[in-house]
Amino acid sequence: MRYLSKPVILLILIALFLTTGTLHSTAAGMASEGCMKQWMFNGVWRVQVTKVEPFMDGSQQVGWQVTESWRNGTRQEIAPADSLLKDEVLELADGSSIAASASSSGTMSMSTIASHSLAQAAQFTYVQVFRAASVNPAVKPKAVTILFDGDRLSQFKSKPQFTTHKYNYRIKLDCEASGAQSAQGGSFEIPATQGCMNQWMSNGPWRVRATAVAPVDNPQIGWQVTEEWTSLAHQQISAGDTNIGVQQLVLGNGDTLESDAGVRSSGSFVQLMQHVFAPRSSFTYQQLFLQIPFSSEKPVKLIVTFDAATQKKATSDRSTRSIRRTSGSTLSAPSDISG
Repeated sequence: MRYLSKPVILLILIALFLTTGTLHSTAAGMASEGCMKQWMFNGVWRVQVTKVEPFMDGSQQVGWQVTESWRNGTRQEIAPADSLLKDEVLELADGSSIAASASSSGTMSMSTIASHSLAQAAQFTYVQVFRAASVNPAVKPKAVTILFDGDRLSQFKSKPQFTTHKYNYRIKLDCEASGAQSAQGGSFEIPATQGCMNQWMSNGPWRVRATAVAPVDNPQIGWQVTEEWTSLAHQQISAGDTNIGVQQLVLGNGDTLESDAGVRSSGSFVQLMQHVFAPRSSFTYQQLFLQIPFSSEKPVKLIVTFDAATQKKATSDRSTRSIRRTSGSTLSAPSDISG
């Protein structure tokens, strides 16, 4: 049975600070403006709004819900809370507004995005709720404003910094971007070659291929990818010796599942991390990628990353030098994964 109809790309490359605030004219004036289905970028986060719908409580409309996609535009794993995400605000056509923090529903959905960690180029889509005590369905949403505390963030030098003073977003909901917006952000920001299912790829110390993908559990809660690894080194090594990073499974809508998200996913990843390869030996294992609640989106890419910069700074141990000389910055192979 076929679970992936598109090419799968195997790429090898080398707290919760949710603060609340209200929409002020100065904040809106300092925001970058865009339209729905347009990727906005402030040097750290790429964000787009794809849908606006009524938020219902049974048969009664009690607010609005906005579907947003977030992408990590940095080279390290971070969550929006690390950028001091503030309260989102929905502007209405009559000049009024609804803050996300105005209800427990809105606060909970804000917490979902604020605390969600994303690896480099990873994407996460969620629904932001704006619930109010009274709602006139005829008064439509005009814009959503996403605010960050940039002044405070500048005091945390270890965190990725915005590259523009207009780091807030004001996304208008009465217009829609035209053209191919997929060109900004996404997994292709990680430089790598690519390939298909069952095709061996090599980056020097490793030959790797994906041979199968299958559902996890019934009812389904994720995906399981079978991977085969072969050491090309002349000495005993492990994947950790070459600074392997988090694996990502990219879904059809661009969202990503990560190999370190949850106990079961991390447990399967540890099998690879801790396996000691004898010279020229091979190892096959199943990597789990779990998602709750489960999305029906099918996987289209498998991304396997290595931290090449850290690897270059490794000790001058003789075996490590050998690995460092042969380890390239990218690896991939075409894959058409079938069960």
